[in-house]
Amino acid sequence: MDITPVDPTEALPVIRAYYADIIGRYHGRPATPAEIEQTIRDEPSDDLVMLIARDGNEILGCVGLDFHIPPFAEVKRMYVLPDARGRGVGQALLAAAEKVAREHDAVTMRLDTRRDLVEAIALYRKAGYVEVEQFSEGMYIDHSFAKDLVYVTAAEPDDIRLKALIAELDQELRGRYNDEAIGPMPITSEVRFALAFRGQEPIGCVAVQPKGDVDFELKRMFVLPAARGTGIAPLLLDAAEATVRAAGGRRIVLETGIRQPEAIRLYEKFGYTRIPNFPPYDQDPLSVCYAKVVAD
Repeated sequence: MDITPVDPTEALPVIRAYYADIIGRYHGRPATPAEIEQTIRDEPSDDLVMLIARDGNEILGCVGLDFHIPPFAEVKRMYVLPDARGRGVGQALLAAAEKVAREHDAVTMRLDTRRDLVEAIALYRKAGYVEVEQFSEGMYIDHSFAKDLVYVTAAEPDDIRLKALIAELDQELRGRYNDEAIGPMPITSEVRFALAFRGQEPIGCVAVQPKGDVDFELKRMFVLPAARGTGIAPLLLDAAEATVRAAGGRRIVLETGIRQPEAIRLYEKFGYTRIPNFPPYDQDPLSVCYAKVVAD
């Protein structure tokens, strides 16, 4: 299955099918061609970012995105053709739409729908959308849904959101290590920080610090307890590795502690292998060090 952006005029055949379906359901009879064309004129799609799902030459469905009210991406014209249902097309379209929304700097997806579109409601709930207070006016709106997007972005060292997360990390480490040394805060100008967000809420952070000619050290890897187990840590690792590659680095090294078994499991799961402890951790019995080659 391929999902690609298209000119809205290219999506007109599937948009007509969409309107035929929802108009027919509303009236309890087949929609007339005149009703479909009038609705297309009343609700044009030429201001939307349209995506179409295809299997070869077969069109499976479409989804549109409206970016006129930042930081929201509003889902429009979400539709899967009847013959394509039950094949995961709807979920794939939503996932592709969320990716495009991130690329447009949106932080929250939202949408309106009708109570009789039960398949759509089930799809949105399955995909993590939650019902919210109605945010727009219209006679055909029965339910409103929203989903905060998860994304990672670069951060400056003096970002107060970053500082708050690091303070929480340090507090957690002191609790595990009884105020024993928890490692120096990276302070050199070459350090690169990143923050993970859900919607507009910061939920995690990471840093990479140059260490020698081709190595970078992973520092300050942290995810808020409430956000753990939701895929945030892998996103932060991906961002750190991409940053190192872009900076010309070849390998990431890191130090963690034996009292952080979940961190050890994470690093080993994502390809980090145990190495001899490097300074200043080479004499620390509580430390373990790992490395991963991230570039040829």
